[in-house]
Amino acid sequence: MLLTLLPALLAAGCSGSREFRLDAASDDIGTQNVTLIYYADGSYRVESVPAIDGQFSLTSSLSAPTYVEVYTSGGSLLGEFIVEGGDHIEARFSAMNPENISVKGNKDAELLAEFLKENRQLVEGDDADGLNRAVEAFVRENPKRFVSTVLLTRYFTVEGYEEKAMELVSLIPEKYRQGGFTEGFEQMLDVSLASDTLSLSDVRAFSTGDTAVVFTPAGARLNLVMLTDNDTRAADSIKTMLAALRAGAPREETLRIVDFGCDRDTLQWKATLRSLTDDYPAGVTRLWLNGGMATDGISQAAPTTIPYFILTDSTGRLLHRSPSVSATRAAFGRLRKTLPGT
Repeated sequence: MLLTLLPALLAAGCSGSREFRLDAASDDIGTQNVTLIYYADGSYRVESVPAIDGQFSLTSSLSAPTYVEVYTSGGSLLGEFIVEGGDHIEARFSAMNPENISVKGNKDAELLAEFLKENRQLVEGDDADGLNRAVEAFVRENPKRFVSTVLLTRYFTVEGYEEKAMELVSLIPEKYRQGGFTEGFEQMLDVSLASDTLSLSDVRAFSTGDTAVVFTPAGARLNLVMLTDNDTRAADSIKTMLAALRAGAPREETLRIVDFGCDRDTLQWKATLRSLTDDYPAGVTRLWLNGGMATDGISQAAPTTIPYFILTDSTGRLLHRSPSVSATRAAFGRLRKTLPGT
């Protein structure tokens, strides 16, 4: 492995947790549930809290600094911040005007908010080179801050900039690299470096009616292929990601989402499908793999665990692969800007 992030993750999990509090407001979301997603103590947490007239709060505990994404009930990103145990974060977000972000209570969170405000056009645009230069400048100026890890893993485009990505990671001491989403960044870097040898080809699978079907990447300009099982399929983080990806209802010929079940047999697979709640996002094709991750067509993409997420173009070329929901959402956010009608 090119990056040595595991020791930092292990060290982060060993210290005691401390409570933090978030008090936030947004002038343009009204009353609805908002979802906060963050990595803490070895796993992702998904917290849903009510926003009453745009105001919401959360109290939780952390043993290490982390990065938090806040989503509206429709799956749109409302805001993001950094928090550490013991912090009292006061934040103001805007769904209509993301540049109107204000965060107090943590220096890294304040620096992140300032970066997003100053580079809003780059963040929302398609100038990957320009955004990468902005992230690089920040990391070089602030290598000993956790916010540099956040910006590098969240906003730096790896494809075509692999050597620069490795250089920037090496500038950040291990103690400032904690956070599970760094694993997703490792995966993006690894797959980019190996892009000439990894791909996803036609996959033979079975439908819920036990009919043999063939999935081919040529059916859509962009494919999200998910590998799940009965323990992961209904995870809140996956449901939130799917809802966000389907926001704006991109056409299926533009974006296709396929959930390949890796359950031990079709009986178990069908049973878990029946148990999915009514709020599970629509527009997902569900198929079962007789050979799981070792199935021909899937195995060429070299998945490593369940769940696993793969983004490909219509030729099967891998654009992203990762076990991380957060990293996959970030990758899709960059790729979606290149799609027509979205």
